[in-house]
Amino acid sequence: MKKNLILLLLCLLTAHFAAGCRTIKKEGPELATPSAPRKLSAAKNSLKDKKLKASEIPPVLGGLVQSESWVIYKNEQKEEFKGNVSYDNSIYVFQADYALSERALNRFSARGNVYLRKNELDGSFYEAYSDKAAVNYKTQQGNLTANKNHLVKLIYSDEKKQTVTATARKATFDLEQKIFTLEKDVRVERPTPEGLQVFTAQKATFKQLEDYAILEGNATLTDGLRTLEAETIIYDGAHNQSYAYGSRPLVHGTTEQGTFAIIADKAQSDNEGKQVVLDGKVQGWLVSPELNESDLNTKF
Repeated sequence: MKKNLILLLLCLLTAHFAAGCRTIKKEGPELATPSAPRKLSAAKNSLKDKKLKASEIPPVLGGLVQSESWVIYKNEQKEEFKGNVSYDNSIYVFQADYALSERALNRFSARGNVYLRKNELDGSFYEAYSDKAAVNYKTQQGNLTANKNHLVKLIYSDEKKQTVTATARKATFDLEQKIFTLEKDVRVERPTPEGLQVFTAQKATFKQLEDYAILEGNATLTDGLRTLEAETIIYDGAHNQSYAYGSRPLVHGTTEQGTFAIIADKAQSDNEGKQVVLDGKVQGWLVSPELNESDLNTKF
């Protein structure tokens, strides 16, 4: 939880596109602007025209991003990239079929086979796959979305090569507040010393600064042996507590003593699962081979 998957958005969508570096260009076919058709070569030459004042020349990404075609819409402060759009400086990697820089709106967006990656110095890395991506590099807010029947995929691999994977229909983020939200068909898989842990929900909100997460809508948490089901599950790392409530939380699974199922109005536990408190109309059962074979059963 403390190393949130969605941090990959911080570096991949903002760092270099907002900075406005220099460019590597791959020329493609000529495209027309909406108001006044002009050739790609003319657009490039205009940037070299010494008669223009420096303030009249907008910052451009064309030397930063490689693509099959690149068009500058000077009056609208836009740059459009089409076909095999990519950027790679060994730390930041970006790929898409199409990308648009809108300087007036402080926005960069992309669509079609979007791939994002950031490599860390310690060997860890963040990755994201989506059909569309957008970020406002002034507010540091943005989103990743998937087309119908597709999913956004997020990956984090730490320095020990332990990999956490998340999928959802949509991911939104506020990088300044470090709040990240996954929506619709959310699934998160992460390794733990006890085995693979899986979260599912219709919505998951992560507050990285507070080490806090909330799963909403048919939420489940399982380690393969034990499963917690509830309408809402809350992870509070700062206070070492987890909560489950709504629609009568159900805990079921297998232990060394046997199989069990317990239902209550609310469940509370420390994050290691060493102490569990169940409140309100607690009901359940335990099937234990030791109890079944005990002589005590012959008395009933």
